[in-house]
Order: sequence, then structure tokens, then C-alpha cells
Amino acid sequence: MAVAKQADDVPERDEVARGLAYAHNRANTNTGKLLEVTSFAYAAIEVLAEKGFISIEELDERKKVVAERLTEAFREEGMGVIRAEPDIDKYTFEGGPGAEIDCENRYELCHAACCRMQFALTRQDVEEGVVKWNFGKPYMIRQEKDGYCTHLDRGTCACTIYAQRPVPCRGYDCRNDTRIWADFDARIPSPELAKLFPEEDTVS
Repeated sequence: MAVAKQADDVPERDEVARGLAYAHNRANTNTGKLLEVTSFAYAAIEVLAEKGFISIEELDERKKVVAERLTEAFREEGMGVIRAEPDIDKYTFEGGPGAEIDCENRYELCHAACCRMQFALTRQDVEEGVVKWNFGKPYMIRQEKDGYCTHLDRGTCACTIYAQRPVPCRGYDCRNDTRIWADFDARIPSPELAKLFPEEDTVS
């Protein structure tokens, strides 16, 4: 008769997260090196084919162009992991809208659209272990099936980790975001707002 495992035998989520963080860090380093080598190789081939000789300046310039192209291709293929750079200390970060935006009086209009946006976390966020990230797409902020950030209180539209929220949440200013507001001061939502929501959850 098999004996059921006790809860103590199951690794804690933070232990799994730390292990994955290490593996992803190594994978990301290797992917970066591979990207650099591949970029040089493709650039050299293109220059040689087009010019018939090698120029260091042309090779370097072409390498940058090819690197951008390959980076986008790698991203579409899900290769490597994403982490916000530079790694800004969120607790000393300045530059956000602060109390200038009366979010609590606008939720019914904007439907907390900013809490549906995807962004990468910093090393600080990941190592701190408070902000949850998407295991399927490291290290992007975790979102639930409804598209909203996992840390959003659905009843009050308040952030449940406000003191530890990431830099993008601290610095984002929706006032000039045409996806959300047609006229912020007049409290007129953008006609593009619905595009931030899935078809089955269309904003009324």
C-alpha cells in the first residue's frame, strides 16, 4: 500500500522558483553568447556575399542590424528569458505619477486596463520573492486567465502588493496613453480601450 506524501515533502514554491531562476539565468547567458556568435557569422556571410571582401566597420555595423533581427526571431520562438534592464532599485525609484492620478475614481471608466499590460520584472523583483512571475514565460509579470495581474484585488481594483510593486507600476502614467484615454481631463476613455481586453470580455 502506497503511503501518501506529507506536505513537508513537497518543495515550497520559493525553492522551486529559486531553482528555476538559476536555470533560467544560465540559459539566458548561453542564449546571449549564442546570439552574439550567430550575429557575427550571419553578418560576415552577408557582407562577403554583397561586397566580395571584409571590412571591419561594415561587419560591425551589419552585425548590429542582424543581431536586432535575430533577437526578435529568438523572442518570437520563446528562446531565452526576459528580465528588465537596467536593474533599478524600485524603493528609490522616482519619476512616477504619484498621487496625481485619481485611480480610485476612474476604474469604472478605464477598467484598470494598466493592470492587464505585460512587462518584465527586474532581478530585484524575482529575488525578493513577493512579485509573482509567469513560470511559462520567465520573468514576465504573472497574469490570470482574465488577463489581469495576479496581484490585483478584483473587488476593489487595488494592488495587493502595493509597497513592493515593480518599477513599471510605479512609473507608468496613463494620462497620455491613447490606448486608454481619448481625453484624460474630460474623463473620456479611448475608443481603442477594448483592444486591451479579450473579445469575450469586451469593455462596455
